[in-house]
Amino acid sequence: MKKKILVSLLFSIGIFILYIPRVSAIGTANISIWANTSTVVVGNNVTFTVDMTSSNGGAFSAWSYTMDCSSNLVFQSGDKINELAGASNSTLTSKRFTFTFKASKSGSANCTFKINSLPDYNDPAIGQMGGTKSKSASIKIITQQELEASYSKNNNLSSLSIDGYQLSPAFNKNTLEYNVEVPNNVTKVKINATKEDGKASIQGTGEHNVSEGKNKIEIKVIAQNGSVKTYVVNVTVKELDPIVVEVNGIEYNVVRKEKEVSAPNSTFTKKTIKINDLDVPAFENTKIGYTLVGLKDHEGNIELYIYDEKNNTYTLYREFNFKSSIICIKNNASQIPINYSPTTITIDDKKVTVYQKDKSSKFYLFYGINLEDGKGNLYVYDSVEQTVQRYNNENDKIIDEHIEKEELYEYIIIGLGSLLIITYFILLISLIINSHKKRKIRKQKKSNYETSSKNIHNDSGKDLDEEDEDTADNEDDE
Repeated sequence: MKKKILVSLLFSIGIFILYIPRVSAIGTANISIWANTSTVVVGNNVTFTVDMTSSNGGAFSAWSYTMDCSSNLVFQSGDKINELAGASNSTLTSKRFTFTFKASKSGSANCTFKINSLPDYNDPAIGQMGGTKSKSASIKIITQQELEASYSKNNNLSSLSIDGYQLSPAFNKNTLEYNVEVPNNVTKVKINATKEDGKASIQGTGEHNVSEGKNKIEIKVIAQNGSVKTYVVNVTVKELDPIVVEVNGIEYNVVRKEKEVSAPNSTFTKKTIKINDLDVPAFENTKIGYTLVGLKDHEGNIELYIYDEKNNTYTLYREFNFKSSIICIKNNASQIPINYSPTTITIDDKKVTVYQKDKSSKFYLFYGINLEDGKGNLYVYDSVEQTVQRYNNENDKIIDEHIEKEELYEYIIIGLGSLLIITYFILLISLIINSHKKRKIRKQKKSNYETSSKNIHNDSGKDLDEEDEDTADNEDDE
């Protein structure tokens, strides 16, 4: 009896030992799937990646799978959606698949990777690997309009500062302009800023070159939706011993740094002059006797002015290139004929005072100096063709002829209009008179018929006056 029990026990142990290798040889399959984006715009592509791995010592012998996706995803490229394939070696423990689809319609979309068959290479006879048999991943498909509507509108800064100096006023995201004053020896400043929204972008931070006077620095914040907010930092560099002058009631600083001004054209040469015993960069044209210096306003804008050392005056310099010559327009009323009146027009985006003989004329007169030969002359400017020519008596004739033609055209138009109105009224009056005459004739005929019908009757009992009246009425209608 004991012997039988021992044999049975040994037999069971033997079977268990034989079974253990077979069970341990079957691996476990693991699947993971993901998309390269959670949201895709209609018309764009999205790629799904699937990783298939084994564990517990298993290896892939072969595989059969399907990749099933929503109808609004159209397959473009990558691995086959359905595949039955075998492994090339006994050590294959992982396999990656990629599938690219085009989004065709907005809405949610889903892709499911499903294993149909996956035998273990080490012991294919036993059966399929265990583990997960399918996995899914989802995305959202939107239109371009939906995408843009979702963009952030936040274009605020969360901080703004300048290294080593204090802004005035203190920073507030809703305050767009700030001021700071720095010593004269400062040539660069560093602007720091941070954005309130991580999806926005900033332009204008970092180092900026500055010069004496006011320097305007712009910091732009561009929101994700493209809207822009501009913050301004006005950096004023103190000027040592500034030369302050007044022109037409406005104060300016004379520019004393050469790099801030340049000659307007090649007819001027650079030189240095003294103003208030201080060196000032200037430009001279000996032919016309002009000396130009730069004046800076409180906004930091610099323009060239004609400096008259004898009278210590400054006159805004204006020059215009009229293709044939470069002319500096000078407001010299004494040179203008008495039958011309002053007016202001714009030439090359610059306002200038010129003179006009007639308000309807497109020709203007001004006194200018030719920078090439230094000679002053009266010039006629044609605002239509934007050309100039020297003025002489013949120009007045041309201008007068032009004015006369315009006046003649006006008279002709007025005359024709008046004639049409008069003709209309004549026809209207004629129609009224004719209508009145016809009405009187009808009344007279009717009266005659009524008088004659009183004494005449037909045999049938019908009064002749009724017949006559009907006849008269018919004639009137005709």
